[in-house]
Amino acid sequence: MKAYEIFKSGTESPHDGLSRDRAQTLLRRHDDFPADQADTEYAIERLLDYGWLYEVEGELRITDSES
Repeated sequence: MKAYEIFKSGTESPHDGLSRDRAQTLLRRHDDFPADQADTEYAIERLLDYGWLYEVEGELRITDSES
């Protein structure tokens, strides 16, 4: 998923948290992603649903698939 790759490249560590606002900004500013806010919210929700992201105390975190 492009959104997942954008988040991975936008954080130094999978354990770094992203606020939803920061996550949406990363997606909207990326050339390969639609700039619509509804699209960014949809992408975040799908990544959460499929376990690519998880949420802790209001911050989104990337699932560490390499461990």
